[in-house]
Amino acid sequence: MLSRPKMEKRSYTLTPLGQVFLDDGKLNIESTIDATMVSVPHLCPHVEEFGLNNSESVKCLIRYSSHCWTYSVELAQSIPRFIFLDGTRQRVFDPIRYGASHYLRELICSLPQNRIYVTQSDRNYGCYNATVTSDEGCYTAYFTLRPRKGRFDGVRHKFLLTVESAYSKPQQEPGMKTSLSAIIGKARENKTVKYRKP
Repeated sequence: MLSRPKMEKRSYTLTPLGQVFLDDGKLNIESTIDATMVSVPHLCPHVEEFGLNNSESVKCLIRYSSHCWTYSVELAQSIPRFIFLDGTRQRVFDPIRYGASHYLRELICSLPQNRIYVTQSDRNYGCYNATVTSDEGCYTAYFTLRPRKGRFDGVRHKFLLTVESAYSKPQQEPGMKTSLSAIIGKARENKTVKYRKP
């Protein structure tokens, strides 16, 4: 029985203009790209140490989803140059989300000082800093936090914080306020802080 040849995994770099370059520096000509293979220089994974209320600190590996710089292909008003695949979901480059995402690392690294709430989806947490705003409202990030021990760039961590999406919103959705300490406490039990109607 003949085995199928393995598909070569490529890596890509995204520019502020939505251009995509291959790892050898050549401009990409493919129309469909696996979003997990795209590097956005200011959204590279990193480990952050957070101080908690009881003077304890924990280290989290932080990763940023392509939803921080793309939006759903169904919302595209013209034929997109590239389709970024997030699993089976098709996404297109959004210059507005991309531009705003330069605030994202600062927003996430200062989680203990920012407003965090449990979203109604009962899956994500939302966070925003009212001082980081745009013409459209507060820049809001949605994230999950799970136990995940490991080492990244030589630094040990105990949790994985995934920023699932980030964009500006004119008004925050109803949510229950929480704290990073509470989120981490529940994550240690493989649970999440449950949403309750305010």
